[in-house]
Parts: sequence; structure tokens; C-alpha cells
Amino acid sequence: MFCENCGKQIPDDAAFCTHCGAKQSGGSAPSQTVSTVPKPQPVRASPPPQPVGATAGVDLIMMGQYLIMFLITAIPIAGIVMLFIWGFGSETGPNKKNFARAYLIMMAIAIGLGILISIVMGAIMASIMGSMYYY
Repeated sequence: MFCENCGKQIPDDAAFCTHCGAKQSGGSAPSQTVSTVPKPQPVRASPPPQPVGATAGVDLIMMGQYLIMFLITAIPIAGIVMLFIWGFGSETGPNKKNFARAYLIMMAIAIGLGILISIVMGAIMASIMGSMYYY
């Protein structure tokens, strides 16, 4: 027999359903599948999405400020000094701080690669010059 509440198969002489615990009537239910309506699941409310650019208490850098930052970093010594101030200063916002740190890392990588390429080219030139014979 099948449960009158959940529709699952239970023993013929059961007074209660072994799956949902519902009390069964005395007579046996017809041995056909009972279509059950699924119980609605509780809906969990998600927090509303924040608009783009809206962060709590963070000063966002506008495009004009980025352009000014690029112009300042183009000045040879002042640019490097300003990158260190922006990257490690306590009064700088997180966007400008991350930009400055990333820029400093890229500069360090470029300088390292420049030195490495200069050493390799110098070694190649030294080996070429050492193997030349003058007649």
C-alpha cells in the first residue's frame, strides 16, 4: 500500500507512514502511484546587489586622477618618489595604493630584465670580439 500523505510505499498493515509519519486510514489504499505535489522550499533572500562603483567607505579613483597619476609617474625621479609615497603611505586609499604597488613591481621586473639582457648581450659581444683575428 502507499502512504496517503507522501505517496511512498509502506507495509500493508502499517498504521503510520514510515517515511513521513502520517496516520493511515484503516482500509488499504489502492496500489497505484499517488502523484504528490512537492512541498515548496523556503526562499532565502539574498542581499540586494550593489551598484557598480558603490563600495562602503572606499574612495574610488576617477579616470582623470589616473591620467594625472600617469603624468606624475612620467617625471623621472619625482614619479618614483610619488609611487613609494602612494604605495606605502598611510593616508592613501586602497585603489591608489594597489596601483602604485603594482606599478613599482612592474618597474622592478623591467629593470631586472633590462640588466639581464645587458649582461647576456655583453657576454655575446665579448665572445665575438675575442674570437676575431686581425690580419
